Amino acid sequence: MGGRLFRNIERAASLASRDETLRIGRNTVTSSPFPASLASQHCTSPMAKSQNPVRAIDIATSSSDELAEDRRSVFKRLLGYFLHHKGRFVWGIFFGLLAGVVNGVFVLVIKTVFAVVLPKEDGQKVQEEYRPFEDIPFLADFTFQPPPLPEEKEWIFVLIVCLSIPVMLLIRGIFHYLHAYCLLWINTRVLYRLRDESFSSLMGQSLSFFNRVKQGELIQTVANQTKTSADAASQLLSAGIQHPTAIISIIVIIAIMQPLYTFAALVVFPLCILPVALISRRVRKAGGKEEEESEQLMVTLHESFGGVRLVKAHGREDYQRNCFNEGSKRIIKFIMRWRKAMEISSPMVEIVGSVGICIGMVYAWATKMDFAEFTAVNLGLMSIYPHAKALSRIQVQMQKCYVAALKVFAYIDAEPEVRDKPDAKPLTESHGAIEMSDVTFSYTEDRAALDGVSLKFASGKRYALVGQSGSGKSTILSLILRFYDPDKGSISIDGHDIRDYSQQTLRDQIGLVSQDTFLFHDTIRNNIRYGMLEATDEEVIKAAKLAHAHNFILETENGYNTMLGDKGCNLSGGQQQRLSIARAILRDAPILFLDEATSALDSESERAIQDALHELSKGKTVIAIAHRLSTILDSDEIIVMNKGRVIDMAPHEILLERCADYQQLYQLQYEGG
Repeated sequence: MGGRLFRNIERAASLASRDETLRIGRNTVTSSPFPASLASQHCTSPMAKSQNPVRAIDIATSSSDELAEDRRSVFKRLLGYFLHHKGRFVWGIFFGLLAGVVNGVFVLVIKTVFAVVLPKEDGQKVQEEYRPFEDIPFLADFTFQPPPLPEEKEWIFVLIVCLSIPVMLLIRGIFHYLHAYCLLWINTRVLYRLRDESFSSLMGQSLSFFNRVKQGELIQTVANQTKTSADAASQLLSAGIQHPTAIISIIVIIAIMQPLYTFAALVVFPLCILPVALISRRVRKAGGKEEEESEQLMVTLHESFGGVRLVKAHGREDYQRNCFNEGSKRIIKFIMRWRKAMEISSPMVEIVGSVGICIGMVYAWATKMDFAEFTAVNLGLMSIYPHAKALSRIQVQMQKCYVAALKVFAYIDAEPEVRDKPDAKPLTESHGAIEMSDVTFSYTEDRAALDGVSLKFASGKRYALVGQSGSGKSTILSLILRFYDPDKGSISIDGHDIRDYSQQTLRDQIGLVSQDTFLFHDTIRNNIRYGMLEATDEEVIKAAKLAHAHNFILETENGYNTMLGDKGCNLSGGQQQRLSIARAILRDAPILFLDEATSALDSESERAIQDALHELSKGKTVIAIAHRLSTILDSDEIIVMNKGRVIDMAPHEILLERCADYQQLYQLQYEGG
């Protein structure tokens, strides 16, 4: 499951950072290990929408040290995820309180056992009546009598009394188990919800977001930091319920039994807080640095595996290994820092506590305390310190949880730059008429990608965009798809501004075949079906035949059920491209974008694909980007672009006569070649 989760996050992050079919998909499929009712409940994310953002931040550039405010709001919000399951939460608290109270009762049981087992002054093994709590006001009248047994069988009574110790431990264990089970049940739901909300938020981000954020950071946050947040919060709740209750119940009992002794032994107890206060700042800083380095290590892993062909082609295996090892060393350094800080708190608490017990023992010696009572009280005092040590770690866990949760919530609260209007309408049907009116757009402030572009694409016609690299061809497609919104001007489909429609339904009307092909680690059938998830097997095969992919698919080991490697690595570039074309053919959208759709095909395959695309294009508005003019000469109109401006727009023959830029492109490819 872990490997599949990482792979799903990586594939989504990879697709989101490129102009590929994911963002124009017709449907969304959510795979959940939980029942459908729970999954649908979480997918709506009601709490995520009702919560105030932790902070408006640029999570692409902020470090963990810069995210150091609003800790109370972070924990309050995280608690809200647990309170969403109130029934289990209340039961978890209830069983945790009972487990804590049993620790105090256990002191009384020990005192009772010692009253029976320890030798008596009169030498009698078993007394006629026992008053073990005569020094406790509200239990002073409690007495019990052993059953009448022969002297040789009195051991049975003693054994029964002694068995009360394992019985109490069993009861405490049952309560602890039920408490842990309830919190674990909630923890798994909280983890699912955090991952769902963070992943859903990332999938809703605009392309500009993915241009800034490293994919390794996304994977680290969605897969690991969500788990850190949920686990740490669950541990904090468990420790905050059970341990204080245990400490209070024990102190109350032994204070009633021996108030002065208890006071003498616990007079130094507040000093246990000092080591926690001393290390908290160091832990917070080291924990934050560890999370940062973990993100960077994930980035190195992702880039090394994703670019393994480039790494091997340049012989950079040692370089990548050194980068990875350096990151691992830095992580180890910060892990050691916060682990040392956390572990040192336990012996410090023990040392301080032992001083208190020594003071109490001196008091017991001076007052000649009864041995049975002395033993019970000291066992009670000593049982406090494991709980005190556990509480001393809470501050460490809080710092760790805070750093992780703050980053997770920052991703959840990130607002996409391109958003639907509140009253956005669904685009259920389109004729494919597109118009751009005085559109200006810039990726950066220093240079315009498009500058005052006005174009009309008539329904059912075929258009081509040509020009040098960086002239703005791909930007036009990205703006029509609403990957970005123009800085100035407007874009309309069938006479209506595309911003009046929801992004998903707008992209439902567009098919895309990109030169940057992406195939999933899945079967060939499912890769083609990604264009239309409800397509039948017959429709998938028909699309593959039109894309001239059917024959090579049948030659693979399992045909359409053949599992592809990551990004289709076990297929040639031309085969990958034909599967991508089959995906677009299956989609059968009224608008078709071809971004160097035949760039990876050989000449024979290219001619076959051109025929298939020609048939596919009938009745559709086609906008093609091509550097090879031979693939777009039959376009109804060719748009020549240069430095973000439209230079000319006309059929091939006319452009060849009047457009100098087009003439230059033509000469470079035909006369120069």
